[in-house]
Formats: sequence, structure tokens, C-alpha cells
Amino acid sequence: MDFRLTAEEFEMQELAREFASREITPHVRELEESGAFPRDLYTQMGEVGFFGIPFPEEYGGLGGTFVGLVAVVEEIGKAWQPLTGAFNLQGMTVPFTILNWGTAQQRTSYVEKLIRCELLGFMALTEPGGGSDALGSMQTLARRVDGGWTLNGSKMFITNANVADIGLVYAKTDPEAGARGVTGFLVHTDAEGFSAQTIPTRGIGENMPTTALYLDDVFVPDEDVLGGEDGVGNGFRYAMNGLDYGRLTIPARAVSLAQASLELMIDYAKERVVFGQQIGRYQMIQQLIADSVAEIEAARLLTYNSAFLKDQGEPSTRLSSISKYFAGEVAVKVTQRAVETFGGYSLTSELPLERNMSWAILYHAGEGTANVQRVLIAEDALAFRHLDRPLPTPRYLEESVS
Repeated sequence: MDFRLTAEEFEMQELAREFASREITPHVRELEESGAFPRDLYTQMGEVGFFGIPFPEEYGGLGGTFVGLVAVVEEIGKAWQPLTGAFNLQGMTVPFTILNWGTAQQRTSYVEKLIRCELLGFMALTEPGGGSDALGSMQTLARRVDGGWTLNGSKMFITNANVADIGLVYAKTDPEAGARGVTGFLVHTDAEGFSAQTIPTRGIGENMPTTALYLDDVFVPDEDVLGGEDGVGNGFRYAMNGLDYGRLTIPARAVSLAQASLELMIDYAKERVVFGQQIGRYQMIQQLIADSVAEIEAARLLTYNSAFLKDQGEPSTRLSSISKYFAGEVAVKVTQRAVETFGGYSLTSELPLERNMSWAILYHAGEGTANVQRVLIAEDALAFRHLDRPLPTPRYLEESVS
């Protein structure tokens, strides 16, 4: 396999690098001090086409590759981590779930607007008592009423719900049916009974808000049931497929964070002089750098391989789990090494290392904790379960054939 970028992928990567140096890097301090949600940057990135890279042109995408998307995520992530959340919500889990499983009307109404950031989206699966058992312990209920459904319940740790326009909300439509009783709903944030409250996250800041959301008799018309009537009870399958896409960008985000921490470490090791020589001349610092370089390269290759499999239309769940687990571990290790290299300076506001560590922990624990990934990987190796099952044919492809 050759993971060297094609001319088109390289051009998009260069565009992302130039965009980051021009529109993001000079304004990071100002953005972080304000704590404001950077909707204008979302809009600019959507207009350039960053979120639509792997989407079909008929839905406003560029018809590109997942490898190309990963290359862009890394460039944006090295500049500023809060913007990388957009690639999950605007470029992966929300629009891809609608593209793959939504009705024709839902695809037409939402996919292009999401990847262009004319609408901002969120995905609501996790609940206060759910954690890794988000579906099995789900308490949010949907009750059928005339013309649609009413939703009641709450969700926790939901990104961007307080600034978004529409979200994928999963609820139990048949509490007795287990995973087969979950359904996805497209919920507009201006609906009566919908509210989202920001959860303070001091480490990662306020620019990518984390929220708790509350649903109090929120009415969802039948036309906004994900997949229509055929989608009732299929929410588990839709959610797992959507998370599979998200687990492609999570390791790319983790790699970008590790790379940014490494570059800080290298620059400082060349500049800082102790006992008459650069600290980069000392073997202990060289070991920290060498281990970081090797581990980042390995995490990057795993991530690109996962993207390559998606581009080939092959199952990538196993490799996505491996790359998410490994890249999250690497992000923590490399950032910790950067902290060791800078010493007390790492705690100053002049450096992003304290915040980088919080982001590293997020990638270690978010969208499937490291321990959950270990279980999945081990059970696949032991043949207790098979992660790479044949991919279901997305609804929009079935309909285009028929």
C-alpha cells in the first residue's frame, strides 16, 4: 500500500496548511481568551470544502478520499485543536449518518447544508448514567403521537449542542426490545422543550462547547425520524455506523496534537542551553524525541491505513479501533514528554502544553475509552467477536441502483 498523497490530496493538504497559517494561528490567543464559539471559522472551512472532501458531488461534496480528509484534519489540528471537533460533526458522524441512512428528503435537506456549515449539527447518544453502555442503558424515550413522536430525557457530554441548528438524537422507541428498540431522530434546536446547558471544561476551554441537553416533550414530526418509518428500531445500527466514521477522524486529531507537542519539544531542545550546550544534545532528551517521532509515525500510518480501507469500501472497524486506541495513547505520551522537556515552563500561559494534555486525555477517553478499545481488539483477536463484518449497503446507494 502506498500512502503518499495524490496530487489532489496534496493540494487540499496545502490549502489546509495555508488556511491554518492565515486564518487560525494568528488568532488563537484572542479566540481562547474570548471563549467564543468560532462559527465564522466553521463557515469558512465549510465554504472551502474541507468537510465535504469524501462526500459525493451530488450532495455538495468534492468526491475526494478519506485519506485526503485525514491529511486536512492533521493540518488544522496542529494549528488549533478546538476546530477539529468540526470534522467529526460537520464532516463525519452527522452528515454521513444522514447520507447513508436518511430518506431522500432528509439527504436533500441536510447533507449539503451540514458539510458547508450552513447548518451546524450535533450527535446525542451518551446519557448521564450511560458511559460506555450508551445504548443498553439508554433512558431517553420517544412516544408515538399524532403526526410524529415526543422525546423525553437527557443527554450528557454532547459537543456543540448549544450552538447547533440540528442534531441526531437517539431514543428508545421500544424499551423492551433492547438495541432493537433504539431510533434516531433529527431534532431542531429551536423546538419547544429542547434546551442545552454548557458543562464547564476548564482544560479544553470553551471554544468547542460540551453540553448537557434536555428534552421535555420535544415534538419530532414523522418526516424527521432518521430513515423514516423504516428507521424505527434501527437506531443502534445507524449509530454504530456513524461512530465508525468518527473513529477515523479521532486518531487523526490525536496525531495532530502529538505532532504539535513534538514540534514544540524539538524547537525548545535546540534553543534551551543548560551547562553550556543545547538540551537536545543530552541523550535523555534525545530519547524522548526519538520515541515520540517513532510512535507518531506508527499512529499516522495506522490512521492512513484505516482511511485507505474506507476509500476501498472495505470494513475498517477493527483498524479504526486499533488506530483510535493507539493514537490516543501516543497523544498522551508525547504531550507528557513535552511537559518533561519544558519543565516548569510547561505550566505558563505562553505555552499550550497544559491544554494539550487535556486534549490528549479527551482522545484517550472520548468516543470509546482506551479500555473499551482494548476489549474490542482483544475479543476480535480471540474470535469472541468479529469487528470487520461486511458493510451494509447505504440506503442512498440502494435507491440509486433501484
